[in-house]
Amino acid sequence: MVLLSRKVGFISCSCSKILILLTFSFISLYLVKILVRMVYNTQEGLSVTYVDRNLLQIELEGESGEEKDNQAFIDIPRDKPKLSFSAKSTLEKLLEREQLEKSADQLTKEKTPPLGGLSGGQIIPGNAGLSQLKASLKDPSFVAKIKDLEDRRQDLYVSILEKRGQIVTSEDGSKTIVSYPQVPVRFPNNLERKLSDWTEKEKIWLNITHFPWPLDESCRRFSVTFGRKLPIVGLASYPSSGNTWIRYLIEGISGYYTGSMYNDLSLRKKGFYGEGLSSDSQMVLTVKTHGHTTEKGSNVPREEQYKYNQIKDVNSTAILVIRNPFAAILGHRHLDQGGHTGLAKEDQFRGTGWQEFVQIKSDSWFNFYSDWLDGVDPNQTLVLHYENIKINLRHSLRRILDFLNLEEEEGRLLRGVGTELSSSIGSPNQSNRSPLSENTRSTLPKYFVYA
Repeated sequence: MVLLSRKVGFISCSCSKILILLTFSFISLYLVKILVRMVYNTQEGLSVTYVDRNLLQIELEGESGEEKDNQAFIDIPRDKPKLSFSAKSTLEKLLEREQLEKSADQLTKEKTPPLGGLSGGQIIPGNAGLSQLKASLKDPSFVAKIKDLEDRRQDLYVSILEKRGQIVTSEDGSKTIVSYPQVPVRFPNNLERKLSDWTEKEKIWLNITHFPWPLDESCRRFSVTFGRKLPIVGLASYPSSGNTWIRYLIEGISGYYTGSMYNDLSLRKKGFYGEGLSSDSQMVLTVKTHGHTTEKGSNVPREEQYKYNQIKDVNSTAILVIRNPFAAILGHRHLDQGGHTGLAKEDQFRGTGWQEFVQIKSDSWFNFYSDWLDGVDPNQTLVLHYENIKINLRHSLRRILDFLNLEEEEGRLLRGVGTELSSSIGSPNQSNRSPLSENTRSTLPKYFVYA
């Protein structure tokens, strides 16, 4: 009887949890519907045919199809463009089919290994398999199959957005994708290329409109879109100096997306859709760059660093954001170990590894800003100090608008000034810890100021 009682209690508890989850799901869908209606009821020139659709009637098959397609989602590291797909259900099958098309005699005669490093229908584990997979990406037929796979995945996703009411159709038949912080969309990974190379089907992503403040009644009408033929201007800074936070503010007060040299997936998921376009697209207002301080440039000799500072790539014009190097380098350590909003573990601030990191990064910080300040016309740069921006945000935002030759829109400016520095919008990693030992401090340059 005791055992039976326990089983009944367990079943009852499980049923309660299921009911709670189902209730939460329906409430979430209902809130999305309300959010879409609130914003688009204030917009002019856009049809609300799709917006008024009852989101609670979304087909469960469409929802489950999206979830299955995104299992084990990976990015293949390559230069341009990035390719992405669902590895669990497609890549292995594609590689197996590729191998089966070859006869045993052909495989024996080939000097190069089969696509994807397959042997007996299996992917070779480790670095060897990865190297051969990269080599297979040079095969035009293989790349074409991956592209076709990505196209089908995007078709499925667009159909899901339509069912959710996140695609609206204007009277002229053009379609617009709508996005909010609470319900962002998944911007494709493979559009970081010239617009002339985009297919007609892909160009729908140029019409993505993001509403940064949909729950604020006075500001929910403000949106962010891609521009056309905008001048290329950099937003240059050392990592963890507030670059992403300032991008958020620029987008809010200007109504234009900002771009980047890096195509960061985590930022695209937060609504920074300009991240997914080529830096020379002229459809974004500013282009984020950390120059030689990250990626390949971080390991080159001083005499070669200038080549990686991407100064010419942004027309030798930029908003230059400078943060106290002491705080910036601490933030950089957190960024490397914890991502955009996480924190590094305490053991990452001890030992010779940490001391070497500080010495290398302090030189990197100084060299990066020296190249900009000494090698670029002062009239082509707007120098902003992160600490001063926080003290007088309104004045800083007005200076940015003036530098970008944009007119002030009071409602946007007031909302931007009212935005608190928050990790949800990419604020630089911060911690109250001061992990530099006296020995490490004594080796640092004199321009360091300790927080």
